[in-house]
Amino acid sequence: MADDCPKSDDVMHAESWEQRYVEGTTGWDLGGPPPALVALLSGLEGGPRRVLVPGCGNGHDAVAWAKAGHDVVAVDYAPSAVLGTRQNAEAAGVEVDVRQADLFALPADLDGTFDAIWEQTCYCAIHPSQRDAYVEVCGRVLKPGGRYHGLLWNHGQPGGPPFDVTPDDVRARFAAAFELESLAPVAESVPSRANEFLATFRRPA
Repeated sequence: MADDCPKSDDVMHAESWEQRYVEGTTGWDLGGPPPALVALLSGLEGGPRRVLVPGCGNGHDAVAWAKAGHDVVAVDYAPSAVLGTRQNAEAAGVEVDVRQADLFALPADLDGTFDAIWEQTCYCAIHPSQRDAYVEVCGRVLKPGGRYHGLLWNHGQPGGPPFDVTPDDVRARFAAAFELESLAPVAESVPSRANEFLATFRRPA
């Protein structure tokens, strides 16, 4: 599982992730959006949203949001991931604002501008010591009333990345600044990702 990822002491460096794209060892890339995102998009009500996709990889999820009519900003700090997202958006005929940036140093022009965050394989990829800072970033970029949607992986194995994510961990870390709306197992995960769950938190208005 972890063979397709940098070593745990390398995950804070863009170069280690870029190397995986260069080598083609990107086992986290599903080649399209996960079933959980397809279901979420089909059930969303209301008008278009401005959505941040952090750790976007090759942009399959960002493209899915854009194809559903949303305004999407996708962020990754591996240059090859940024290029892949741009190419996939162009091939799909959609607009995605793709930025090469460190998630923990996002430009101030993004503060308070998003209605939603969608992510998978980002929270589990960062070092656990960065998780509180990740939650702070989410709170900074979301509008009041904005929602974080995380497809998270409770694989139960030591080490990482991907680092194990438990429901209790996520509840505790988001509790100070967010309201929990839902947290439930995913019924239709891809076979390689059993025990996923989908968490939705709302930034209070």
